[in-house]
Parts: sequence; structure tokens; C-alpha cells
Amino acid sequence: MPSNREAYFEALKLDVPKSIIEFALKEVNGFTNLDLTKYFDEPIRDYPFFKNAIERYINGEMIEYVFKKTYFLSYPFTINKNVLIPRQETEQLVLSTIEKIKSIFNDEMITIADICTGSGCIGLSIAKALPNNKYYLTDISKEALAVAKENAKNLFDNHKNISFFLGDMLTPLINKKVDVIVCNPPYIEKIEEIDKRTWEQEPHLALLATPSTYFYEELLKNYQSIVDGKYLIGFEIGEDMENLLIPLIEKYCPNSSYTFEKDMYGKTRFLFIMNSGI
Repeated sequence: MPSNREAYFEALKLDVPKSIIEFALKEVNGFTNLDLTKYFDEPIRDYPFFKNAIERYINGEMIEYVFKKTYFLSYPFTINKNVLIPRQETEQLVLSTIEKIKSIFNDEMITIADICTGSGCIGLSIAKALPNNKYYLTDISKEALAVAKENAKNLFDNHKNISFFLGDMLTPLINKKVDVIVCNPPYIEKIEEIDKRTWEQEPHLALLATPSTYFYEELLKNYQSIVDGKYLIGFEIGEDMENLLIPLIEKYCPNSSYTFEKDMYGKTRFLFIMNSGI
């Protein structure tokens, strides 16, 4: 059985990115980042599995789908091809939303809705940081919602404050009241804008929108039916959507303030709409 070091450099010769090799080695061995360094010269635990995973990646399969696992804000999430693989930018959405919730609501017990939840990474990560609130996670896909439920069971000893609803956008939350809405909806209008690996493996339902603003407008048209008083809405948005979204904000949220924020690459990727309730 080769060592982890030998397996690493064998894969590197095949032009596999270092991050992919390290992910595969950690999952095959059950390692943390520190473990990989510590046991780099120890025999790999399952070389056939590692080799198969690398071959599948070279043949086009995303490594997260190979292992049915990813990490989001360091939390392990089960995933499959019914849900998107969470992106690093979405971690920023979660962190910014948490800070704004603390600023706006202080220590109030509130209700937070994660719309288009997919794997549940947004809502469940906020719940890990702010566990004393109530959470509603919704998705139109029952298969995606099943993944989110599995992740809730894996991440929490008790998740009675987290409820799951099947349905389109805000429809499942009629007759309920929430204080915070967070959403990373589909926003890609043109198929040619999607790279081949993503298009062939990730769910099209979670990617495409015609027009690109469709789901943002659906939410903004209807959010007043479930908010009361002060509220916060947080969106992840596509690049260059700022000028498309401002008219919708002014139309549907005339008494609210809003800010666009940039991601780590300097691209405008987040929209927050707030109302103090005064």
C-alpha cells in the first residue's frame, strides 16, 4: 500500500489540482488538515478508493459528488446531484447575514427562512451560529429537501427548531411570519454561461432563471405577506445584476434601505434589504 505522499505525487503527475488531491486523501483516510500533514508518510488507508476517486475526477466528475460530501464554513455537509455544491461566495453571504441579524435584532428570538435551501448549507449554518431562533427551510425539490433534512440530523443533536417545507419560493410559508429571509436563488439566464462540468452534473432547476431576475422579483413581490415590522432580506446575486435589481427594490420595497456588497474577488455578489420597523 503506497503512502499518502506517494499517492499525492502520483495524482499530481496527472495534473489533478492540489486541492482536489488533498480533499480525496482526507476523505479516504478520515483526516483533518492537521492529520494529513502528520501522517503524510504513513500508508494510505484505502488506495483503490483513492485511485478510483481521482480517475472519476479526471473523467469529469466533481470530487464532492464522488464522496457525496463537502465542507461549508468547516461544517461537513452530505450532498448528491440533487443539490448544488456550496460555493465559497455563499459562505460570505452566511457570515454577513449573521452579523446583520445580530446588529438588527440583538438578542431577540426571531424566525429565519432559508428559501431555495438545497443542501441546507445556508439556513443550517446560520442555525449553528444562532441556535436559539426558529428556522424554516424551503425548496421546490423534494429530493433536495431530503438532503437538507439529512444534514440537519447530522449537524444537530436536536433540531426541533428547524422546520422543512416543500414548495415554490414563499408559497409554503403562507400564514407564517418571519423576521429574516435569506435566499440564493437560480439566476443564470444563458446556458452558455455555465461551464460544462457544472451543467452536466449540478441540478438545472437550481441554476437557470428566465429572466435572471425572475426569482428575486417573485420573492420581493410576496415578502410582505410573511414579514411584520422590522425585517432583513439577504440575497446572493449574479455578477452585473445590480442595475437590474435596483428597480425591483424601489418598486417593491419603497420604505426599506438596501446595500450591495462585494465578494472576496471584488465582485458585487450580495444584496441586503432592511427595514427597522419604525
